[in-house]
Amino acid sequence: MKPRLLFPLACLTLASCVSPEAEMRNLAAERLSLAPEVAWYKYQNNLPLYDSPREASVLRESQQLGSLQDIPAETTRQLFSTQMEASRRIQWEYFHAWRDGLAVPETPPRDLRTDLRPRIDAINQRQIELLARGVQPPTIAQLSEESVRFLPKN
Repeated sequence: MKPRLLFPLACLTLASCVSPEAEMRNLAAERLSLAPEVAWYKYQNNLPLYDSPREASVLRESQQLGSLQDIPAETTRQLFSTQMEASRRIQWEYFHAWRDGLAVPETPPRDLRTDLRPRIDAINQRQIELLARGVQPPTIAQLSEESVRFLPKN
């Protein structure tokens, strides 16, 4: 391979690598980015925003998975409860915006059980793996700041 081609290849390789901390932030943002779609599904299917059994299950499962990797239960509880709270806030904003006249999406919602939740569960799993590597979870302030990107635009 010609030397002048190695430099761009090396840059592309390095650019695709992110630190574990950046990956945690990216995963939190990805998880929040699904909140409008979750809201659309719930809105279309007349489901409540707060799903207590689902949230309890997520917390229980994440704490169990975390404990297998020596992550304190409080660490996993804090991460996932704050993420769910931020997601609920986004969903709540969409519900109210649609009720107040914001145009609803033109496409049918993706299925919550077969599409959206499995994606959320995969993100949760990866976040637990990062916690096990010592990566700090995003703070409430960071999640709150990040969630603003996903609120409805009038």
